[in-house]
Amino acid sequence: MNNSNKDVVRSERYSSRYTRGFLKMLINDGQAETDQYVDQFYTSKNYQGRLEAIKYLIRVSGKFTFPESIFIDALNDFCSQVKVYVLQNYDFKNVNDREIQSCLADIAKNDEKIQVRALAMDRLSGMNAAEHHDLFFSTSLLKSSKESASGLRGLFKLDKEKAYQMAKFRAEGSSGNLDLAIAEIFQAEGNTDDLHFFKTRLKSRTKFNKIDLVRIYFKMLGKIQIEAVIKSHVIFICEDISSTGNTELVQRLIMELYQFISDHKILLGQHEDLQRFVNKTIDLLLEKDYLKTKKADPFGPI
Repeated sequence: MNNSNKDVVRSERYSSRYTRGFLKMLINDGQAETDQYVDQFYTSKNYQGRLEAIKYLIRVSGKFTFPESIFIDALNDFCSQVKVYVLQNYDFKNVNDREIQSCLADIAKNDEKIQVRALAMDRLSGMNAAEHHDLFFSTSLLKSSKESASGLRGLFKLDKEKAYQMAKFRAEGSSGNLDLAIAEIFQAEGNTDDLHFFKTRLKSRTKFNKIDLVRIYFKMLGKIQIEAVIKSHVIFICEDISSTGNTELVQRLIMELYQFISDHKILLGQHEDLQRFVNKTIDLLLEKDYLKTKKADPFGPI
């Protein structure tokens, strides 16, 4: 082996040892910093310090060693900002720990703030929480739109038939988040009789609150798969959104129509007239002066 080859081998060995050593140093430094943040959480007398520690620990969860029970302690923090951050950012999907479930259930029932109670219910509904069936059921009857929506979604995961019955029961006079939860259940379990709910709730929602419902509305229409019904409801949706006079809202509606086409290629391929209708509707919405026109029925007859 000539000298140049020997030099290359020495260089690679040195580089390999250096890289391993550097990575080991990074791991050790990372663990040391993690330990410091654990200590900071338990010793800090102000919520900013505890919140900073929890943000870091959620970010490095799974990378460095620390007791996961710290997140239960954070959920019991007297500062709602700490609890909210954990509820919004910690990954509860792969956690089926009974202690965490009990903690979430307790927060959902007893926390003084609606936002915190609703978030806890959302996280609980994403877990295998069959023992909390009664909690989901009772929460779905609450006056708060956020809480009742969370309870209804949790109930749906455990008992679809009962959740559909509850959605029917709560449909009249619903609002906000509950509208969306009911719409999701109707889209999954409902039929043409439930389309009336979509029409009435869309009309009552304010501007940008309409689009979230429209998204589910289009999925419901795709499920119904009746050409005449789809056309009439597309016309209704377009007229309702256009009546707001908001160009950005119309642009978002166009995006949802394109998504409808993308999601229902088979349906539209079987109903060419319906596909032409949807494309024509998009063209009408794209007209520059559309919002300035005075057409009584801009979408024409079905």
